[in-house]
Amino acid sequence: TIFWFKDMVHGLTQQLTQWASDDNIACVWLQGAGDKAFCAGGDVRCLRDKIEEVGPQQALEFVQGFFENEYRLDYMIHTYAKPIMVWGHGIVMGGGIGLMSGASHRIVTETSRLAMPEITIGLYPDVGGTWFLNHAPGRTGLFLGLTGANINAGDAIFVGMADRFIPSEQKANLLEQLQQSTFTHHAEENAALINGVLRQIESQHQLPESQVRQNYDLIQSVTDGDNLPQIVDNILAIDSDNKWLSKAVATLKSGCPTTAHLVYQQLQRGK
Repeated sequence: TIFWFKDMVHGLTQQLTQWASDDNIACVWLQGAGDKAFCAGGDVRCLRDKIEEVGPQQALEFVQGFFENEYRLDYMIHTYAKPIMVWGHGIVMGGGIGLMSGASHRIVTETSRLAMPEITIGLYPDVGGTWFLNHAPGRTGLFLGLTGANINAGDAIFVGMADRFIPSEQKANLLEQLQQSTFTHHAEENAALINGVLRQIESQHQLPESQVRQNYDLIQSVTDGDNLPQIVDNILAIDSDNKWLSKAVATLKSGCPTTAHLVYQQLQRGK
């Protein structure tokens, strides 16, 4: 798996670099292969396998090079001179959020499931997590980082990790309208044109209910601690019939304690 992920990072970097200076390209559309996921990550487990295979010292250059190239690609997307539309359909986790979070037009659908589940693997929410988790309403970013909770399209828009909800059945219509649009050589005009198309197709009444919004007051209460142990104790003490909350609590309980400390320090210092 690591080799296709590494090749994907390299291929995207090359292609985006080429398109940046191509006057025939007005905007970029990025999607996953198939309907199951946009990008589910999976890179870290493969890096771990590589380390176990050849040893930490031998794997160091490979691992360091992988993360450097991944983060440079994410930064390129954040600073790209042309609109980038991401079709965040299905699973969008870890490295997938790195690809999506910096795009100018981040689209989610009824099947979107986003998460930064690093608490389960002993890493930390990277790929820009310091920024986008700190910019979520209240302390919801801290809660999501500590619990690795899965969020839906409604959640993603509420916490600022997505911009538009488009039902997947409207994908062909969206692409057709974009192809029929008259783009210019000015990125700002093209971004506004894309927004106009998205506004026409967006379907607010089909947007899934946001669990984060629904449980906002509780999340604020349990994350109101003077230190990490207090906050973790508060979260683990949640007694609720809500399946989403129960799963979040269980993930933190079984997760890596070191990651919890990293997340807390990451967001405190990141401010």
